[in-house]
Amino acid sequence: MQDSSPFITVVSGYPRSGTSMMMQMLHAGGLPALYSESFRPADERNPRGYYELEAALKMGSQDQTTDWVAEARGKAVKVIAYQLKYLPAEFDYRIIFMRRRVADVIASSGDFKLLNKESPLSEQEKLLAYKTEYVIYEAWLLKQRRLPSLFLSYNDLLESPAAPVARICHFLGLPLDAEKMIAAIDPALYRNRSSA
Repeated sequence: MQDSSPFITVVSGYPRSGTSMMMQMLHAGGLPALYSESFRPADERNPRGYYELEAALKMGSQDQTTDWVAEARGKAVKVIAYQLKYLPAEFDYRIIFMRRRVADVIASSGDFKLLNKESPLSEQEKLLAYKTEYVIYEAWLLKQRRLPSLFLSYNDLLESPAAPVARICHFLGLPLDAEKMIAAIDPALYRNRSSA
């Protein structure tokens, strides 16, 4: 698989949008993943693991290099939406960008910045703030010709995965095992739902 994939598959999105699930799916389907189990081990919130790499999460920070990106060629790596702009231009990428109902993200993100319970924002203001952020980053990504992107819905993957998985296989053009990718989806882990 690695030899047949000269590009880097980047799984992106916002925290709690289904990026870990997508990494698990790609890995199950036969695409090697670049991550560190010791950096952020599985926990109650994400029992199957986060599939995260510390260097990827710290891109853009002072003294943080992108030398590690070369190791991701032929593999999948998670890069949160905010860090996409720091991906070095000399590599080829395919971006799988995860979307999720904003109200569900907020319900699942109690410890993230302005989304926690102590936030002075109302639920309606939180929704608006998050939706605005979605629009800004996705509009930026759509303008990046060097970052071909596939936008997928976490909710659609849970409800009817066959069509989205087929889109992933077509987009990447890799001999992934679609059945194993679908089997990696566990609807029981969809625990944080909004009442909206």
